[in-house]
Amino acid sequence: MTIAEFAAVVVAMAVVVIAVVLVMAVNNLNRTMAKMEDTAHQLRDEGISAFRELRQLVSDADAELDKVDQVLDRADQATTYISETSRRTHEAVQDPVIRSLAIASGSSKVARGWLGARRKRRKSDKLAEKAAG
Repeated sequence: MTIAEFAAVVVAMAVVVIAVVLVMAVNNLNRTMAKMEDTAHQLRDEGISAFRELRQLVSDADAELDKVDQVLDRADQATTYISETSRRTHEAVQDPVIRSLAIASGSSKVARGWLGARRKRRKSDKLAEKAAG
């Protein structure tokens, strides 16, 4: 065997080893790609289901916000009605109450004056009876 033949055999063996390594690498890459594809499908399926749940949650939250908005509107209306009723009641009651208090105060002054004058008359009548008797 000559050196050329020996070199050819070595090169052929090296090519076979490189081919086997390349075939194994390609096989590993194919398996890795298959796993990545499965993972991508799982992520997509989970993402789609999570997105659906999120849409449902947003829809539910929107419905609840509508309810809260209605409650706040009604509370605002009730506050307005209560304020208006309070104002009107105050206006309706204030003047008659003030007048009633003024009449009561004046009446009590008149009554005290009348009772005081009556007591004075009785005392003076009693004193006159004692002086005469």
